[in-house]
Formats: sequence, structure tokens, C-alpha cells
Amino acid sequence: MTYTKEQARIEVANLVDRFKKNEASLNMQAEAQIENDYIRPLFEHLNWNTTNRGLSVSEYEFVLQKTDRHGKRPDYILQLDGQHLLVMDAKQVKYDMHDPRWINQVYAYAYSTQNLSLTRKIDFAVLTDFQEYVVLDCTLYASNPKVISNFRVLDWRCDDYVTQFDTLWELFERENLRKAAATRGTDKPQGLWARYLSPKKVKANRIPPDKAFLAEMDNDKTGWRVRLAEDMKKHNPEAEGAEITAAVQLLIDRLIFIKSLSDREIDEDYLAQLASTIERAGLNESDTNWFKACRSIFKKLNQFYDGNIFESRPEENIIVSNKVVRSILRELHLENSPYNFAVMPVEILGTIYERFLGRVVRTTEQRVKIEDKPEVRKAGGVYYTPQYIVDYIVENTVGKLLAKCKSPADVAKLTILDPSCGSGSFLIGVCSALIQWYIDYYAHRHDRSSTQTRRDRDAYYLDSDGRVRLTAKLKRQILLDNIHGVDIDSQAVEVTRFSLSLKALENIRRNELYEEVDLFRQAVLPDLSRNIKCGNSLVGNDYSLHPTDRYAVNAFDWQNEFPEVMESYGFDVVIGNPPYIAFQEGREELKRYYKRKYQAATGKYDQYILFVERALSILKKDGFFGFILPNKFIHSNYGGGIKKVMLQHQIVGIADFTDLAVFADATNYPCIVIIRKSKGNKKFAYKSVQSIDGGEIKFSTVQIKQTGLTSSAWLLIDNKEQDTLYKLHHGTIPLGAFSYAITQGLRTGQLRVFYNNITPASIASNKIESALLREVYHGKNVKRYSSLLNKERDLILFPYEKDNRTAVQINKYPHARRYLTQFREGLNERKDSGKLFKNTEKGWFEYWDPKPACFKSPKIVFPDISKRNNFYLDIGGVGYLNTCYAIFLKDSVDPRYVLGILNSSASQFFIRKICPSVRGGFYRYKTQYVKQIPIRTINMAVPAEKEHHDRMVQMVESMLMLHQHKDIATTRTEQDQVQRQINVTDRQIDQLVYELYDLTPKEIKIVEAQQHAKA
Repeated sequence: MTYTKEQARIEVANLVDRFKKNEASLNMQAEAQIENDYIRPLFEHLNWNTTNRGLSVSEYEFVLQKTDRHGKRPDYILQLDGQHLLVMDAKQVKYDMHDPRWINQVYAYAYSTQNLSLTRKIDFAVLTDFQEYVVLDCTLYASNPKVISNFRVLDWRCDDYVTQFDTLWELFERENLRKAAATRGTDKPQGLWARYLSPKKVKANRIPPDKAFLAEMDNDKTGWRVRLAEDMKKHNPEAEGAEITAAVQLLIDRLIFIKSLSDREIDEDYLAQLASTIERAGLNESDTNWFKACRSIFKKLNQFYDGNIFESRPEENIIVSNKVVRSILRELHLENSPYNFAVMPVEILGTIYERFLGRVVRTTEQRVKIEDKPEVRKAGGVYYTPQYIVDYIVENTVGKLLAKCKSPADVAKLTILDPSCGSGSFLIGVCSALIQWYIDYYAHRHDRSSTQTRRDRDAYYLDSDGRVRLTAKLKRQILLDNIHGVDIDSQAVEVTRFSLSLKALENIRRNELYEEVDLFRQAVLPDLSRNIKCGNSLVGNDYSLHPTDRYAVNAFDWQNEFPEVMESYGFDVVIGNPPYIAFQEGREELKRYYKRKYQAATGKYDQYILFVERALSILKKDGFFGFILPNKFIHSNYGGGIKKVMLQHQIVGIADFTDLAVFADATNYPCIVIIRKSKGNKKFAYKSVQSIDGGEIKFSTVQIKQTGLTSSAWLLIDNKEQDTLYKLHHGTIPLGAFSYAITQGLRTGQLRVFYNNITPASIASNKIESALLREVYHGKNVKRYSSLLNKERDLILFPYEKDNRTAVQINKYPHARRYLTQFREGLNERKDSGKLFKNTEKGWFEYWDPKPACFKSPKIVFPDISKRNNFYLDIGGVGYLNTCYAIFLKDSVDPRYVLGILNSSASQFFIRKICPSVRGGFYRYKTQYVKQIPIRTINMAVPAEKEHHDRMVQMVESMLMLHQHKDIATTRTEQDQVQRQINVTDRQIDQLVYELYDLTPKEIKIVEAQQHAKA
């Protein structure tokens, strides 16, 4: 039945009364009895279907967490509409609900979901024996298990169910909780989600598990890596950084794998066994014999699991003290750790490892240092691939082929490669897709006939809820048949194998696993050394005749390494996220090899260009290619060679993230390119990503004719817009031909002394001569038609006298020279110090080129980044910084005529179609784009054309005057009146431009469909 609030109030009061009457005897009651007699009835009165009667498995409201060993995971997940809302652990009455063991257990489970999607993310946990009712905010990171008790949102005794019934009903009644859950993640959360704790109050932070776990592994002072590395160096003084790096990773991999086995209840608690073995051996903390004492445990794990993780390695000879190993074992154990790998999927571990792999151990005779790899420093950091990107690429490549597969035999033939696999995120995504295909196939097969053949039994079984689960044997075969990867980094290869091994063990429990081993008489995990390999995907054995040269670049021969795949004409799918970095200097032999080997190795190029060509070369006919790449090669002339290579095949689709940040803190804006290796220049879908909401990508899509693309910048717009752009080009010449220069302003990076330290106070105190001081403006100051009067500006110490293009002799200005002298030493250390100062016999001269032209006039100035066209005519000789550009027109051109065209809606439309946008809807007005703006030529000998020209000049003059009036207006009313006239004149200029370019009403509509962004 469904209870009203008042009915529930009475029932709950009766339930509490019954509990209190029997409280003395309930201490000895079993947990299940307390659940059935009190905890479930409490939630039934709050209208929950605690028995899941009449519900399908996917609709269950009280999801029982089946467990092989009591106490390893909470008892229930409460869910509605397939969305996890609460995790709840029920205990016997005799237990104290404030015991750190129970609190940490339920907290760690919920906290470990914080990286999951909204439907699987659990923010609050309930710990109860009915006598006590504790609710925890599990979005907070607990650096120490002792602090979790501070995360209590509610801490009730059973009497509070009655005295606080209104709150109980508001927070936990079924429909109330459903409604409140819909508000989480919004600005105005309701119900339970309105009770998030203030981080300041509890002195904790909302750090997601992936970042917190990475910090525990890799913190420069307290992380496992640095502690292990320092200890290893101490006890192995001859060991090099590479040896210690490998030994550290091996030990961490093994301990994380063991924790996964324990947390998922796949196998015994080997963390506890390792700790107790060390204790029983009576080893002192300073001893280094822990591994010898525990060797039998690792041998047992190797025999059972195989898969390379526990096999004997040379790295085991790098000894480490018992003290460090004990401390890490203690921190990893479920009782102390805030992480539960039962709910932290392998994909999350992959993102953690992707960052972890970006750093290595460097050693000297005296110390150990953890630092970024050179290529990571060059790229500005490690940026892991978000799961929604992996899912999109896998769905549009592997998914396309799986949709055509009719049987497991068809699927077994598919070969999928990631040629720069990193931590294995794409291959894990592939594995997930393959597993899901088999589950769907066998579920459908079982629905048609419940009789299993022997082959079926080898492939799947039903769990206690009737759901299809794949056997370990089939998962092992998926890895061996379908998954292939290469990476130049041996650490990455180890992690990929490790991650895939963990993926193979997902959703397998101990009794199932041992049954598999007994049944098939072989180790659980496959040997992935033949599938995941270490090598340079771009360099083959034809690089050099000398083995040492090939060894130095880690040459990789595809025919020899994957003979069966290459003999069958290549891989069915090649996917991934190749490195974006440029090539290091001094690798001339390698560059010559690339030029000889790759069509795309022309001009300036980055590594990903070659990876695209390599991937397509080893792809089977009709196979699918899917990479995430920087989008600059699409929107510019860069990468002409790789565009030629791509156009030899069928482009299936491009998803362009334009100005949306995919990689945190990265400056690259990516796109996803899907190609099918087949002939035929068809149309393809160009998807401009509008938003990413909870991992769901929302697009706007246009169809593009591939035949219209060349090695130049790709104009990816629909046919009507293309026709309109063509119309704008007809009878025009580009702006670049009207001007003798388009220059960027002063670079503040070279103005550390001249710019950053120049303030009214420094000028006064140092008595800097005014002849060398100039005013300069920023891009944010420049608005269309608007003067720079009263706009924010800065001062610089400029090494040119006013109206003099010759560098001055600093000796003529003793105060300025004395001021500059204090910075001279620091400047000489700079790479460009030679450009800044030169000390000659005649005195101290400036040799830095600060572009004195920036003070010339007339010129048309515009900001480098803007949401719309903002061009301003300067006739006063203002200076500008590098956030501005200036157009210097030829003397024969009236700048007012050009200014009207540049600020028109037609030019705005043109720029938005050829210029890539950046974050926040802004556009970068680089010279390469601005110089293409089409300018209608005027034949002054033709009266009609001269009339158009003169009208434009007149209206622009009016516009300039109107903006001046607005700038000096003293009342809001006056400003509004002027703005109305500005709007009218703006429309008149637009209409005149439409006439100049002979646009039809339909074409004008297309132009004006582009909404004007606010200036």
C-alpha cells in the first residue's frame, strides 16, 4: 500500500515503540532479523518497495549487494528509475554505528562512485541498526579514516524517527527522494542534496577519487612513488632511474591488483595476508626481506592468474624496506582506504594511470627526484581521454562492425588496434563493447531457448538474478582474439596489460572464478605479451641497417610483430588518441626517415600527423579509423599532407569540439575524425559540438561534400552557406591586397621591464624621462567604431623617442638608464637578452625590435580575440599591445570605406565561417583569417559605384561621431538616444554592404541567421 504522511507517522511510531519494548533482547538478534523486522518496515512506511515485488531486475528499488564474505560491501543500494540514490549498510544492534570500521566501509563505497555518471554516483550513505541511524555526506575526501565521523549529516537514535518525523519524511520518503534527486547538480538542490556539508566546516575537500588516489600515488613528498623510490635508492645505490621507475611501478601494479581482488571479493584478502606474513616473520622495519618472506604468496597468485602481472621479473631484485611496504599495505587496506575498487571501474583507474605514466624517477648519487618526462613537459602536461570520447569513437568504429556480426564467430575475427595505447583507455572501451555484444547475443539466445549447448556453457551462465554473465574463458578469448596495442613507453605497455587484466575480472566473484579454473584447468588471465607490445609505431626496421640505431628509436616491424593480422591485410579498426607534440630538435636522421616514409611529412608537422597516416596504412579495406586530434589541421592550411592522405578514403564523420575544453587545462581544441578505408567521395556529417552534459555530446550537424575539400583549410559549412560565401568573394579582392601590412602589437613577454614595472609610483620615484614613456592599449579596450577616449590604458618605457624610428642612446636619459640597470642581469640570462640590450663603446643601446609602427596612423585596430567584429579607426597614433592587431591600408584606399565593410554583418558572417572559435564563443582574429575578408573593389569612374563608396564613407563618419557622442554623454537618456541612432546607422551600413555584394534576400537571411554576439 501507499502511505499518507499521517498514516506513516503512526506506523513509524508503532515500529519504534515495538523496538524499544524489545530493545534489551535485540542485541543477540541476527542482522537479517533486524533488517526484516525493523529496517525494511521503516522504509516500507516511507513507501519503498523493499521486496521489489512486481518489479523487473532493472527496476529493483532495494538492490541487495550479494557478497561472498560478510562485511566487504554495504548491504543495499536504493535506486529509482535505474538511478542509484543511496547506499545502506544494516548492522546488528550490538554494534556501535560510530565504529570507524563500519563508517569507513559504507563511506568508501559511496565515495568511490564520485567519478561515475549521475545515475551511478552515490552522494549519501546510511549506516543503521534501527537503534541508530547515521547518514554520511560521501562527496568529501577523507585523508584519514578518523575524519569520516565529521561527515555525518544526520546522527539519530530511534526516538528521532518520531520526534523528527517531518524531516524523515521530507528526506527519505520515496517520492520526495525522487524529486530531490532531480535537483542534484543544480544551483538549488532540494531535500537530502540540500544538506551537503560545508567543506570548511568539516575541514575536508570535495576531491574526486581519481585525483585523490593519484595524489596518494604520486604526491612529490608523501606519495607511494617517491617513498618507494627514495627507499629503493637508499638500499640500491647503484640502481639507475629507469630501473627504479620500473620496480616502483611493478610493486604498485601488484598491490593495486591485489586490492582489486579483495575489494571485488574475487579472491582472498591478500593485502592482509602480506601484512600478517611480514609480522609473523618478525622482520624489523629496517629489514628488506619482506619479498622473500612473501614470495610464496606471489607465486600462488602467478600460478592462478598468470597474465604477466606476478611472473618473476628482474625488477624484483631492487629491494625496498619493510617499513615502506607495510605503510602502503596499511593505507590500501579497505579498513583504512577511502577507495573501494568494487565500484571504481577499470576506466577510472586508467585515467589515474594515464597521469601517473607522465612522470618518472630521476636519480643522482645522493637523491631521487620525480619529474615529468621530456615529452610531457613539452606538451604542457598529461591529458587523459574522457570516457565520453572513448565511447563515441568505439561506438562509431567498432560498433559499426559489431552491428553487422551475426555470430560469435564473426566477432572473433575482428582485430582492433590502438597504436599509441597509453594506459589502455581505448582498448578497455573496446573490451567493454565486445563484452556487451556477447551479453546481448546470449541473452537473446537464452530468451529463445533456455537449453544451453556445450559451447554456450563455455561462454556464459546466469547469475542468481537471472542475468547473463560471460565466463572467464570467453573474456580471456576476447582479449587474445580482438585486442591489440602498441606504445613506445614500456610503462604504458605494462599498465595497458594490467588494466585489461582487471577488465577481464570485472563482475566475476570468487566462487565463479574458482569454478572456471577447475573447469578449464588453466590460469585465469591470458598472456597479453603477444597482443600489447612496446615499440615505435612510426619507425620500422627500414630505418637503418644497424641494429643499434633501430634499438635507439625502438623500431617496430608490423609484419613481424602482428604477422597473422598483417597477412590478412591489416586491422579491422584502428582507434586512439595519438601524441600531439612536435618533434624534438636534433633528430635530423629521424626527420629524414619520416620525409622518405610518409606522404604527410611535409612542411611543419606534429607527431599525430604521422600517426594518422600510419593508422590508415595498416587498416584493412573497409576498416574503420577513429582518432581524436587537434582541430587546427581542419581549419587552417596546416597539415596539408595529411588532408591529402585522408581524402584518398571515405570520411564518415567529423565531430568538432570547436571552443569546448575536452582536456582539462589544455590549449588544444580537438575533433574526432572517423574514416572508412574505401573509395568513394560521398557526403559526410560534420558535427559541431554544442555542449557536453554529463558525458552526453550534443551536436549541430551539416552534410559536407567530400569532393569539395582540398589540402587547404576545410570550409565545413552547408551548401547554402558555401554559396553565400562564394557570392561574397565574387568581384572582390582580399583585405590583404588592400593593405601593405597587418601587424600584431607589442609583445608583453618581452616587456617585463618596460611594461610590468612601469607604474605612476615607479615613474615618480625613479624620475623616468617622459620622452620615453608611451601609452598603450589592450585588445579588450577596442570596440567597433568606438574611440579609445577614457578607455583603460597602460604605460610602457619605450626605447624610441616620439616620432623617431631610430633606437635612442640610453645615455641621453640617465634616469631611465639607472632604472633599467637594475634589471640588466636578469635580462642577460633570458634567451632573448641579445635582442634587449647591447653594451657598446658609445653607450647602452636598445636592440630589441618593439615594432614602432604600432604608434603610426592612420590604421584600423582590432582585438586578437573577440565574439564579434570590433574594428576601430585610429588617426591619433595610439599604441597597442599584442592583444591587438592593426591594418595599414594602402594610400589609395579610404580607411572609412573599408571600416564599414569590416564591421558589417556580411564580414561577421565571413569570419565566423572561416575562423575557428575558442572557449566561450570567442574567435581568434589572426592575420591569416582577417586578410581573407573580401573587400568590394570600387571603380571611381563609374558614378553608381562612386556613389556607393561615398555613401559608405559618409555613414561611417556618422557612426564615428555618434560613438564619440555616446562616450561623452552625461545621462542614461542621452546615451539611449545616441544608441538608437547607432542601431539605425548600423542597419543602413549592412544594407549598403548587401547592395555592394549583390546579395539576394535569401542570402541576406543566411547572413543574418548568424546572431550578433555582444561586443
